[in-house]
Amino acid sequence: MPGLVLGILAAIPIFKSACEERSKCLHPAPREYNVPAKIAFAKIRDILAEISYNYGDKWHVVTADTQTGRITANLRFIDEFTRLEGDARGQIHTRKERLQRFLSVEIQVQPTERGTTLIQMDFSPTVEGVNYAACDSIISSLSARIEAALQYTVAIR
Repeated sequence: MPGLVLGILAAIPIFKSACEERSKCLHPAPREYNVPAKIAFAKIRDILAEISYNYGDKWHVVTADTQTGRITANLRFIDEFTRLEGDARGQIHTRKERLQRFLSVEIQVQPTERGTTLIQMDFSPTVEGVNYAACDSIISSLSARIEAALQYTVAIR
């Protein structure tokens, strides 16, 4: 029993670090771009309209309010996996498994006094199954694409 307690206590910092990294992925720090807010807003809308995943799954823009600089979008897609299973006689069979994924993003585009634009992105994934990081590749690719389009200049902490 003492070994179990010590093992749990030793694992707490590892789990805490993993939770912090997950939070940084889902809620990256606001970034400042040397682009006017209207242009940044339009470029982000264009990116969300053009980008597609998994045979044509596209972002659905729910809200794009130019007055407040707020964009909300959803992406729903299905991941398909092939699993190997054994039966009672020892033969191996394959089975296709489909799992639903849902990802929403809220993007806030705010002008600054210096003529630059501050962009804050917040992602919220919902996944079926145990792979809680199933949407992370989409999150990182969207963030990188927005960053490349707006020419990231200064990080805000």
